[in-house]
Amino acid sequence: MKLGSHPRLYIGPSDLARLQSRPGSPFLKIANAWVVKNAAKWSQMPPLTFNIYTHNSFLVRAREVQERILALLARWQQTADSRYREAAINYIRMIGDWECWSWITWRKGDYRPAAIFDLSYGENSATLALAYDLLHDTLSAGEKKLFLEIASGRALASGAVHCRPGASWWFGAAGSNWNTVCAGGLGMLCLAMYDDLPAARRILPWVEKSFVPYMRHLDETGGGWPEGTGYWNYGMSYAFMYLMSWENSAGRRHPLMQLKGVRKTMEFPLDFTPNGQACGFGDSNSWTPLPFHYAAARRLRAGSALQRIDAWLCRRPEDSCSGGWAPAVGWLLFHDDRLDAGRKSALPGAKLYGGLDWAVLSDGRPEPALFASVRGGTTKVSHGHCDLFSFNLVVNGERLVANEGNAEYLDTTFSPRRFDLPDINAQFKNTIFINGVGVFDGASLDSTRIFNRPGLSGVRLEGSGAIGPTRDGGQSAKFCGRLALMLKGRAFLVIDRVVTAHPARIETRLHTHAEVLRQSRGACLRGKHANLRLAFAASVPGLLARATTAPTTPTAEPAQMLRWCTRALHTDMVLVTLAVPGAAPASVAVQQSGRALAIAVKARQLAMRLEVSEKLEVLNVG
Repeated sequence: MKLGSHPRLYIGPSDLARLQSRPGSPFLKIANAWVVKNAAKWSQMPPLTFNIYTHNSFLVRAREVQERILALLARWQQTADSRYREAAINYIRMIGDWECWSWITWRKGDYRPAAIFDLSYGENSATLALAYDLLHDTLSAGEKKLFLEIASGRALASGAVHCRPGASWWFGAAGSNWNTVCAGGLGMLCLAMYDDLPAARRILPWVEKSFVPYMRHLDETGGGWPEGTGYWNYGMSYAFMYLMSWENSAGRRHPLMQLKGVRKTMEFPLDFTPNGQACGFGDSNSWTPLPFHYAAARRLRAGSALQRIDAWLCRRPEDSCSGGWAPAVGWLLFHDDRLDAGRKSALPGAKLYGGLDWAVLSDGRPEPALFASVRGGTTKVSHGHCDLFSFNLVVNGERLVANEGNAEYLDTTFSPRRFDLPDINAQFKNTIFINGVGVFDGASLDSTRIFNRPGLSGVRLEGSGAIGPTRDGGQSAKFCGRLALMLKGRAFLVIDRVVTAHPARIETRLHTHAEVLRQSRGACLRGKHANLRLAFAASVPGLLARATTAPTTPTAEPAQMLRWCTRALHTDMVLVTLAVPGAAPASVAVQQSGRALAIAVKARQLAMRLEVSEKLEVLNVG
């Protein structure tokens, strides 16, 4: 394969030309100020700030140096001041001097360069690749030798061992960020040094093979990502940096960029972050748009995603410097300084990422005043929690009901004891509990379906085996289902039905960091900017109890837990929860008659009656 001239990776000559422009948009002014300030500081080579006592500290170290090098090279392009270039090369020399690249093998006392190829190797490889590519035409013989020796002795030596079938668990992994971070960083290095090192030419085909299952997985999930929004940013950043680097280098389109799911995934993190509020599931439930996303959406002509990213940057310009991986540099490189945050299309009331089975419900507005995300699918995913059946709820731009997650990574987080942690197991999730226990590790739902009709959208979830076995070895439930409904865009209604072979107690839980005001037949959540009125009903006598979570990280703020429970043991139980924006009174009632449920909802400017089957199918609406 014949490749183009340098710079040939995803940062091309036209992108570098943007660094010479005077920023006009507020977010780009903030980004440029960040580059100017930090490049000046880092040109003095101050000590690194990473904490060696944190989880995967060598990955944090790799990312810190990558950020410094990119800022320095951006400022060098802007000013032609050689001190920035010299500092960048000194940081490259620092990477070469590190005795061990991997935190994992360092903990074992194994410093062999080819002992592992992990995330730190992937990120260090990408750093080497970008610096080599951007500096290539200016490198002296000695400087070029420095780059090639580090690449040959560390990254490519290890990559040749581990980037092939059966050598590393991540090779060809369809649902893990490790695949694209490791293979993508290595692949960028192979492209950058393709003409200089035979090892780069030998390894590149294996990088391509590793990528295929990962990218094709997006077709199976409609663009959704099982690891959640935070790891979407991580894995997809390296996926698209590599794929766009390949396209720039080869001068043609990469076949994987033509998959339907690849274009659809541009919307996924935006769908689960309404008004900037994280509403995904699993580890690292947070998200901020990164420049690679904008560059990929532009390449894929995903106009809606571009508009939504621009709307975010208009609303929160300070985010141009947050999110890791030197985003300020990326925005200056890839954004044309013309924000298109105008008229955006309305969203459907219910949207499902089939195959992943994560759903969203909204009032239909581009910036919804009422929004819910609902979790179906399986727990058998990387970075997953025991959160099936659960939901998050955003009201007027504030997340008022949300699952609790882990605030930090500890040695237990990725150990056999992972699901003993209450932040990861079901205990702090907005889900269904039978006899005190919720969804177990390894559980899957039987089905997740959505529907949209005038004034009513919904998500129906069923998973009779998701709570696990009883003492007799059978399923805890003969039927366990949840129906989540958006009522005319004005209220959110959850109907849970559980049928058991033997008398049991069920409950549903809600978690909030808002102030909780107990009121007759419900509660009111008073947030910083929004209120939410909650009302409850049950087909058997019920009890609303309160509790406080005990996060694993003691400095994390505990959440208030509302527990809607049966007072006694029964074999057929229906629990109903109504959530209405505002503080005005609201009520809900349920009556079980024969093979159907009658639900009556009353709130300000809303009165509805629904007839629902015993299998939680909507029969009639009035």
